[in-house]
Amino acid sequence: MRIRPSNISLLRVVIIISLIGVIVAPVWMWLDPASFVKFGTDDVIMRYGGFERLVPWQYAAGFVVTALPQALLAWSLCLIWRLTSLVDAGRWFDDASESVWRTSGKVMLWYVLANWLSPTALILVLTATLGPGKRELALSIQSQDFLGLIPALMALVIARMVALARAQRDELNEIV
Repeated sequence: MRIRPSNISLLRVVIIISLIGVIVAPVWMWLDPASFVKFGTDDVIMRYGGFERLVPWQYAAGFVVTALPQALLAWSLCLIWRLTSLVDAGRWFDDASESVWRTSGKVMLWYVLANWLSPTALILVLTATLGPGKRELALSIQSQDFLGLIPALMALVIARMVALARAQRDELNEIV
Protein backbone atom coordinates (compact mmCIF):
# COMPACT_ATOMS: atom_id res chain seq x y z
CA MET A 1 0.00 0.00 0.00
CA ARG A 2 1.41 3.34 -1.05
CA ILE A 3 0.66 6.69 0.50
CA ARG A 4 -0.72 9.22 -1.94
CA PRO A 5 2.13 11.43 -3.21
CA SER A 6 0.30 14.60 -2.18
CA ASN A 7 0.38 13.51 1.48
CA ILE A 8 4.12 12.80 1.37
CA SER A 9 4.76 16.04 -0.50
CA LEU A 10 2.80 18.04 2.05
CA LEU A 11 4.70 16.40 4.92
CA ARG A 12 7.99 17.21 3.20
CA VAL A 13 6.98 20.87 2.83
CA VAL A 14 6.19 20.97 6.56
CA ILE A 15 9.58 19.38 7.31
CA ILE A 16 11.42 21.92 5.15
CA ILE A 17 9.61 24.88 6.75
CA SER A 18 10.34 23.42 10.20
CA LEU A 19 14.01 22.90 9.36
CA ILE A 20 14.34 26.49 8.19
CA GLY A 21 12.76 27.78 11.40
CA VAL A 22 14.81 25.50 13.64
CA ILE A 23 18.12 26.41 12.00
CA VAL A 24 17.62 30.09 11.19
CA ALA A 25 16.23 31.28 14.56
CA PRO A 26 19.25 30.63 16.82
CA VAL A 27 21.75 31.73 14.18
CA TRP A 28 19.86 34.96 13.54
CA MET A 29 19.37 35.62 17.26
CA TRP A 30 23.11 35.46 17.98
CA LEU A 31 24.39 37.10 14.77
CA ASP A 32 22.04 40.07 14.75
CA PRO A 33 20.15 40.38 18.04
CA ALA A 34 18.97 43.92 17.27
CA SER A 35 16.92 42.85 14.25
CA PHE A 36 15.85 39.57 15.86
CA VAL A 37 14.15 41.53 18.67
CA LYS A 38 11.48 42.58 16.15
CA PHE A 39 10.34 38.95 15.91
CA GLY A 40 10.97 37.80 19.46
CA THR A 41 13.44 37.87 22.28
CA ASP A 42 15.07 35.41 24.57
CA ASP A 43 13.80 36.49 27.98
CA VAL A 44 16.67 34.73 29.75
CA ILE A 45 19.25 36.80 27.87
CA MET A 46 17.38 40.04 28.47
CA ARG A 47 16.91 39.23 32.18
CA TYR A 48 20.69 38.95 32.58
CA GLY A 49 21.65 42.21 30.90
CA GLY A 50 21.06 41.55 27.21
CA PHE A 51 23.51 40.94 24.40
CA GLU A 52 25.34 44.24 24.84
CA ARG A 53 27.26 43.23 27.98
CA LEU A 54 28.46 39.85 26.68
CA VAL A 55 32.12 39.26 25.92
CA PRO A 56 33.06 37.32 22.75
CA TRP A 57 33.44 33.92 24.43
CA GLN A 58 29.96 34.34 25.95
CA TYR A 59 28.53 34.97 22.48
CA ALA A 60 30.15 31.77 21.23
CA ALA A 61 29.17 29.69 24.25
CA GLY A 62 25.66 31.14 24.29
CA PHE A 63 25.23 30.26 20.63
CA VAL A 64 26.41 26.69 21.20
CA VAL A 65 24.14 26.26 24.22
CA THR A 66 21.06 27.51 22.36
CA ALA A 67 21.92 25.87 19.04
CA LEU A 68 22.58 22.36 20.38
CA PRO A 69 18.93 21.48 21.09
CA GLN A 70 17.96 23.03 17.76
CA ALA A 71 20.60 20.96 15.94
CA LEU A 72 19.24 17.79 17.54
CA LEU A 73 15.72 18.76 16.51
CA ALA A 74 16.94 19.46 12.96
CA TRP A 75 18.63 16.04 12.87
CA SER A 76 15.36 14.44 13.95
CA LEU A 77 13.51 16.30 11.20
CA CYS A 78 16.05 15.01 8.67
CA LEU A 79 15.39 11.48 9.93
CA ILE A 80 11.66 12.03 9.45
CA TRP A 81 12.45 13.15 5.89
CA ARG A 82 14.30 9.85 5.43
CA LEU A 83 11.26 7.99 6.75
CA THR A 84 9.05 9.71 4.19
CA SER A 85 11.37 8.45 1.46
CA LEU A 86 11.18 4.90 2.82
CA VAL A 87 7.39 5.04 3.11
CA ASP A 88 7.11 6.50 -0.37
CA ALA A 89 9.19 3.60 -1.71
CA GLY A 90 6.98 1.08 0.12
CA ARG A 91 9.82 0.03 2.45
CA TRP A 92 7.85 0.12 5.71
CA PHE A 93 9.36 -3.02 7.22
CA ASP A 94 12.97 -2.82 6.06
CA ASP A 95 15.96 -2.81 8.38
CA ALA A 96 16.51 0.76 7.26
CA SER A 97 13.05 1.81 8.43
CA GLU A 98 13.57 0.22 11.84
CA SER A 99 17.00 1.83 12.14
CA VAL A 100 15.69 5.29 11.23
CA TRP A 101 12.81 4.99 13.72
CA ARG A 102 15.18 3.90 16.48
CA THR A 103 17.72 6.62 15.70
CA SER A 104 14.97 9.23 15.57
CA GLY A 105 13.71 8.15 18.99
CA LYS A 106 17.19 8.32 20.48
CA VAL A 107 17.89 11.73 18.93
CA MET A 108 14.60 13.03 20.31
CA LEU A 109 15.52 11.74 23.77
CA TRP A 110 18.81 13.67 23.53
CA TYR A 111 16.83 16.70 22.31
CA VAL A 112 14.58 16.55 25.37
CA LEU A 113 17.61 16.42 27.66
CA ALA A 114 19.47 19.20 25.82
CA ASN A 115 16.36 21.38 25.65
CA TRP A 116 15.80 20.94 29.39
CA LEU A 117 19.43 21.74 30.33
CA SER A 118 19.91 24.54 27.79
CA PRO A 119 18.41 27.36 29.93
CA THR A 120 20.56 26.30 32.90
CA ALA A 121 23.72 26.25 30.78
CA LEU A 122 22.77 29.59 29.22
CA ILE A 123 22.35 31.19 32.65
CA LEU A 124 25.77 29.85 33.68
CA VAL A 125 27.30 31.37 30.54
CA LEU A 126 25.49 34.70 30.96
CA THR A 127 26.47 35.13 34.61
CA ALA A 128 30.03 33.79 34.37
CA THR A 129 31.58 37.26 34.05
CA LEU A 130 29.62 38.76 36.93
CA GLY A 131 31.31 39.28 40.25
CA PRO A 132 31.23 36.83 43.13
CA GLY A 133 27.79 36.54 44.65
CA LYS A 134 26.11 37.62 41.44
CA ARG A 135 26.57 34.41 39.47
CA GLU A 136 23.58 32.13 39.25
CA LEU A 137 22.65 28.53 38.78
CA ALA A 138 19.01 27.88 37.94
CA LEU A 139 17.35 24.59 37.19
CA SER A 140 13.66 24.20 36.62
CA ILE A 141 11.38 21.36 35.65
CA GLN A 142 8.16 22.08 33.84
CA SER A 143 5.76 19.76 32.09
CA GLN A 144 6.41 21.29 28.65
CA ASP A 145 10.11 20.48 29.02
CA PHE A 146 9.24 16.83 28.69
CA LEU A 147 6.58 16.89 25.96
CA GLY A 148 9.28 15.78 23.54
CA LEU A 149 9.33 12.45 25.36
CA ILE A 150 6.03 11.52 23.71
CA PRO A 151 7.30 11.47 20.09
CA ALA A 152 10.66 10.08 21.22
CA LEU A 153 9.11 7.13 23.01
CA MET A 154 6.60 6.63 20.19
CA ALA A 155 9.45 6.42 17.68
CA LEU A 156 11.20 3.81 19.81
CA VAL A 157 7.97 1.81 20.14
CA ILE A 158 7.37 2.01 16.39
CA ALA A 159 10.94 0.78 15.78
CA ARG A 160 10.21 -2.22 17.97
CA MET A 161 6.87 -2.81 16.21
CA VAL A 162 8.58 -2.72 12.81
CA ALA A 163 11.13 -5.28 14.02
CA LEU A 164 8.39 -7.57 15.35
CA ALA A 165 6.29 -7.20 12.20
CA ARG A 166 9.29 -8.00 10.02
CA ALA A 167 10.07 -11.07 12.15
CA GLN A 168 6.46 -12.27 11.85
CA ARG A 169 6.48 -11.65 8.10
CA ASP A 170 9.71 -13.64 7.73
CA GLU A 171 8.31 -16.46 9.84
CA LEU A 172 5.15 -16.59 7.73
CA ASN A 173 7.22 -16.60 4.55
CA GLU A 174 9.14 -19.64 5.84
CA ILE A 175 5.87 -21.50 6.45
CA VAL A 176 4.52 -20.74 2.99
